[in-house]
Amino acid sequence: MSIDLTRIGTRAILALSVAVLSIVTVTLLGSGVSTTAQETATCQVIDLGTLGTGDDSTLEAEGRWTTEDCDSSFHLDSDAHDYQFTVEEGGRIRIELKSEEADSYLYLLDSDGNRITDNDDGSGQLDARIERDLVPGVYSVEATTVGGRRQGAADFSLTISRVVGCEPEHLGTLELGTDLTATGTWTLDTCGSRFVVEHPAFGYSFEMATGGRVRIDVKSEEGDPVLSLISATAGLISANDDGGERRNSRIEKYLQPGLYFVEATTYLEREARLASGDFELVIHLIDEEERQESGYQLKIEASVVPDHAVAGEPYEVHYRIGNVGNGPMTEDHGTVDVYAIGPRAWDHTELTIDPEIGWLPGVSYHSDDIAASNTSVESDQVSAFELTINQSGPSWVWLAVVINDESGEEIALHSQWSEILILSGRTFEETTVSVDGAEYEVSSETDEEGEVTVLVSAAGDAEAEVESSTRAKAIYTAGAEAELLPGLFDRPKIAALPESEEQATISVFDPSSQTLLMKFAEGYTEAVAASGLLEAVENGESVNPVTVEDLLISNAENASEQFATLAASWRHIQEGVGDGEALWFTQALTIHSQLSYAERVVAPMVKAGEIVDAARVAEDGWDDEDVQSMVGDIAGDASCGAGASELGAALRSVGLDSADELVDLDAELRVALPLYGSAIDAVLCSASAADSENADFIATWSPSDAAELNALLESATELPASPPRLRVIARLSEDGRIEHGVEFDGGEQVMPDVRHLSADASVGIWHTSSVVELGEEPIGKIRTRRLEDGRLEVGFVNTGGQVVLPDIRYLPAEMPQGIWLRSGQIEVPEETTLE
Repeated sequence: MSIDLTRIGTRAILALSVAVLSIVTVTLLGSGVSTTAQETATCQVIDLGTLGTGDDSTLEAEGRWTTEDCDSSFHLDSDAHDYQFTVEEGGRIRIELKSEEADSYLYLLDSDGNRITDNDDGSGQLDARIERDLVPGVYSVEATTVGGRRQGAADFSLTISRVVGCEPEHLGTLELGTDLTATGTWTLDTCGSRFVVEHPAFGYSFEMATGGRVRIDVKSEEGDPVLSLISATAGLISANDDGGERRNSRIEKYLQPGLYFVEATTYLEREARLASGDFELVIHLIDEEERQESGYQLKIEASVVPDHAVAGEPYEVHYRIGNVGNGPMTEDHGTVDVYAIGPRAWDHTELTIDPEIGWLPGVSYHSDDIAASNTSVESDQVSAFELTINQSGPSWVWLAVVINDESGEEIALHSQWSEILILSGRTFEETTVSVDGAEYEVSSETDEEGEVTVLVSAAGDAEAEVESSTRAKAIYTAGAEAELLPGLFDRPKIAALPESEEQATISVFDPSSQTLLMKFAEGYTEAVAASGLLEAVENGESVNPVTVEDLLISNAENASEQFATLAASWRHIQEGVGDGEALWFTQALTIHSQLSYAERVVAPMVKAGEIVDAARVAEDGWDDEDVQSMVGDIAGDASCGAGASELGAALRSVGLDSADELVDLDAELRVALPLYGSAIDAVLCSASAADSENADFIATWSPSDAAELNALLESATELPASPPRLRVIARLSEDGRIEHGVEFDGGEQVMPDVRHLSADASVGIWHTSSVVELGEEPIGKIRTRRLEDGRLEVGFVNTGGQVVLPDIRYLPAEMPQGIWLRSGQIEVPEETTLE
């Protein structure tokens, strides 16, 4: 639709067109593109003539890539055909290269052979399209292919034409109470954006008779709208992507009287679009006096974003939000959502309005003192957002408050943008560390793109070469000094544990899972031996739960004593570094290893002892609400599925001949006191997670040295493989069949595909299930047979055909329907082949 000249006049339209075209010329052609073609043999240039001035003017050519044509100036081993054409009257020109058999590629060059632009797949499918505002002059086109000659010969057609219908549609004069609206559909054939031509766009113009605050929205369910606002006199004055709700765009700005141009485009390029996208444009003149008098207005009053953060690590965004209007906001006005959004990262909270007094005018809430004003207050609802951005480089954070009505439609929005630099790794303030008796300086440099380079040099000889292993140790030591020593005793798991003057004699060689599990196994064995429980059970005595409680309390006391001496050693090292001494690599590794031991082994045992103490003094004992809450917490720490198999592997790692007996005892102690099992499993879970968490801990210290850094924390001792331990489970189905499965130590149940014993199965004949797998490895099959007295006997056969019969293996003749019954525990011998 053309502009209504009777409304705004030819001169105004001309001024607007000049403003838009001048911006485009500077943006697209004025950057001095000087990319030239490769030096190759000159190809024949076919002159297509001059493109006419009419809307239907077209230049056309057809050809064939034969695989023996002239070489492309840009694509290796590709045919090319070169064309020339002349533009006498500037305007929007579209060049399309189509082929049904080849993947076409277009290059557009100026009269001096400088590349202006190129395109692949811009016309849908594998066809190419270039769309540009071209000034008068002579231009060249190279028509080539992506696949090259190896794709074979192919026909093509080339079309050069003027793009019509891209003139801005005039929407009229904006007035109070009457919005200007338009709808459209972005497609492959839509005119290209005036700014980034690969993106389909629609243009609109409107007039402001008087100055006023204007809100412009572009909404789309399918697309990702991008909005630009241009003045006929001042050029581009605003642009926005995602300033509205979700991915919609919004510009709100005070505009002087005059003529304005709006471009509604989408962030998605033509070749990225799988279907068309509808959109709606709304231009609204805000009645500022009415807005101020009408009542509430929520705004993000402050956003506090760090100057920089490390890629892959979370950072906090604090903010202050307030009602700057003249009236309260109530529940009837709508819901309030606050968002913090970054590239591929977001966080969200919904604020609840006080049903009695609402959100009073002048009341503001802050997430932290860093975002506070003189009058704002804290609120449980307003807390810091946490974002993690994985890509280094300059980035952004968008903080917004959105008010929605009862139907979920947005009725108000206010937002703030902040910049943040995402670093490729951690930075180091210059520090001196000691490695193998020599001192080294560790520091870092950061460029404008956030790329961090860690520098390591010998103290006193900056030019001396530093071996890779020494460099890794120096970086690790500097990292430990920066990340572990500050706040060492404030860490939540150990903050409340006691300290002493006596320094530690506990050796923890590294913070690896293997070493922690071995260290735990040593202490576990000593504690059980001292308790006398193993001998009691072997003598046929039942396990007294109080005795298990005593064992946990004893373990907790020993663990507390261990921590006290560890803490004394850490204090000594801390004080030395505080006095200016260089931290040694061995000291850094010792603190890291002992700290890991304290948090993963000592802390769970101390917590278990505290729970026993709490239960003993509580009026309701183990049924006390607070005690149950503590039990639930430690059970959550033990939720990784660890059990007897992991315990057995840890015990065997220290060479115990009695590992099997201790694992059997463990099963009895868990039955007698469930807290005992949770405490042991909490240690096993935490220790088993050490390796992955250690890798995460040092991952950002110097990514280029990751392999060497990780090697520093590896254990030289491998835990022996532990055979699977399971129970056969069985239940009676409604149809009379018996369903079978297995249950592993950690509680995981596995059902083989073939697992039912028919109701009329023959007496005395063994039936086997299909293969049972642990992970993706087959470990054997379930065996079942019906006995003459109606009972069932169950067992297991491993992958080598070895039969294992549990002590408890008979199921009653009258089984309850739908209830799982369990056999005794089975330790499956390891085999490699299934017979």
